[in-house]
Amino acid sequence: MNSAEASAAAASSGLDRRRLNSWALLALFSALALTAHETDDQNTSSSSNLWVTACTSITIAFSVIAVLANISGNSLGSLFVGTIIEGLVSLVLVGMWSACLPVIMDPSNGLGQMYVGKSGSSVADYQSTISNANLYFTSWGCAVSALSVLAVYIRERLGGANGTGMGYTAKWYLLMLASVIVIIESMRFKNQVCSIDGGTSSTTCARNTYGLITGIIGLVISFLISLFSSLGKDSALITTASSFLMAVLYTICAGLLTFENGPATYVGNHYFSAWAGFFISFIIFGSVMKEFLGVGGAAAPETTSSTAGM
Repeated sequence: MNSAEASAAAASSGLDRRRLNSWALLALFSALALTAHETDDQNTSSSSNLWVTACTSITIAFSVIAVLANISGNSLGSLFVGTIIEGLVSLVLVGMWSACLPVIMDPSNGLGQMYVGKSGSSVADYQSTISNANLYFTSWGCAVSALSVLAVYIRERLGGANGTGMGYTAKWYLLMLASVIVIIESMRFKNQVCSIDGGTSSTTCARNTYGLITGIIGLVISFLISLFSSLGKDSALITTASSFLMAVLYTICAGLLTFENGPATYVGNHYFSAWAGFFISFIIFGSVMKEFLGVGGAAAPETTSSTAGM
């Protein structure tokens, strides 16, 4: 086996491990989410509660089948792993959790989050905070694991293995997810808090608007970069400039949203997503700068080639 074949085999083996780990984590998180939801004393027979139960149950069924397919070498594995069936299943699960998460995280439903405010004041300063920690964190675990499964499938099927950003494509997906959450939470805060008299101050609403704009920009940029990276058609210069822009925007965003009069000073989706955007954007910027400047590991392939030729 030559060096090229060995590298391809190693890449395939790594991809298979990531795929199996993602499916296994999805099975684990969905089982925990179902348990947390069903044992919650606030759980009723409303349509939102039934939808959460259905979503977690279906996820458990699909993810267990996927795990069995990945660890078995029989016809089930060849029928499912890396095929269009796996792609469709992962796409359906991402779609389901895209619809299920807003239900769980909507403070007005009281499932994963709820609204709290100040009493005895002319301004209530309503903000969302976690009400069921187990359901909250395991639901996010399900969403991230489902997105990871889909990202592995897309990466493999599109054949973008030689793109400049293939080492950090998953981080762009995470930044895209953080941006989506910032958008959703900012829109929810705008509609449910800023729209009522005494709900919060005008300064807080202005800061919330900046968060909304940052989330929209982050969503557009991270979607385009991750797509081109998966296709192997990304540009090092554009990726570096984009990651720098996102690092600057999310630095301001995290400061305005989570400090003093910000709309996300309480621990919840708004808080976590703002800081997630901050940290992920800086991680991406650091990674692309190292690759763009050729720092660390740039000479490794050359050394390997010369060794193979001796």
